[in-house]
Amino acid sequence: MNKNDIINAFSEFSLHLSQTDSSIIQQAHAENQWFTETSINSALDSWKNALNKDSIGKWLENYSSEVSNKKIGIIMAGNIPLVGLHDLLCVLAMGHTAVIKPSSQDQVLMKHVVKCLGELNPYFKESIIISDSLKNIDGLIATGSNNSSRYFEYYFRDIPKIIRKNRTSVAVLTGNETDEELKGLAHDIYQYFGLGCRNVTHLILPRNIDLKRLYESYDLYIDIVNHHKYYNNYMYHKSILLMNLDKHYDNGFMLYQEKETPHAPIATMNYHYYESIDEAISYLNSHNELWQCVVSHHPEIPNALGFGNAQSPALWDYADNINVLDFLKTI
Repeated sequence: MNKNDIINAFSEFSLHLSQTDSSIIQQAHAENQWFTETSINSALDSWKNALNKDSIGKWLENYSSEVSNKKIGIIMAGNIPLVGLHDLLCVLAMGHTAVIKPSSQDQVLMKHVVKCLGELNPYFKESIIISDSLKNIDGLIATGSNNSSRYFEYYFRDIPKIIRKNRTSVAVLTGNETDEELKGLAHDIYQYFGLGCRNVTHLILPRNIDLKRLYESYDLYIDIVNHHKYYNNYMYHKSILLMNLDKHYDNGFMLYQEKETPHAPIATMNYHYYESIDEAISYLNSHNELWQCVVSHHPEIPNALGFGNAQSPALWDYADNINVLDFLKTI
């Protein structure tokens, strides 16, 4: 397939995704209770918006699919719906064969995707292999934890690879955010229950911020506590904090602690204060390898996303900021 064929096919594929049958969504939820109808539809809508002809054309502008076909293994995560789809599309766009190992938590949706692509074009059907064993591959893209990354590095030590580890996202506030921006921040925090690497789990705040406005914006997501898995995490961490007499704030569905640790467990949020924007920037730089997204409207924060945009990546917004197309071009 040439580039125009790929652009047209991916654009048509997005329409197929947007028409995903409710029975598939129900099966995916039964497989993974974190995948609610709302979160699955959010993921499908995000892909529909991303896979338009103009965006696909811009994404592939400097690339060609006319390469020697290689087998590229993809070890997929399952923390949010269809999180492995971008890697799959990258491999197909570059003319390689994808040997994919879907997460056990996202089998239904990924197999639905593979079926849609295969029905759309015979080329895709021949270019995607689902396998539990990634042998005789020429390259690897693997997403996992910090622990699993060490295994991947050793086991696949002799081939080119991208190995992703744990990342999270952070927001730097000025105290001058509009109500709409704070609602967007709530979206960045709570969408997908905070399970994605693009979810904000740490806040950097000015000393004079009005916390009441911040908390009121979160009330949009108060129903999140009715999800049994989220509620169990909330109650577990609440119990630990209470038993240890640790100072914290509790809004009824999330727990806040003043600490500089970037990562925060599900249903919790870490925050700390800054005296000057240089201090905030210094903190960001000292943990640069941990951030997937930085959300802020402060003009001195480099490459910051606007509030509410963390979960809407463009096709050229790569996980861990590693350009997958460039990687695949070299194999």
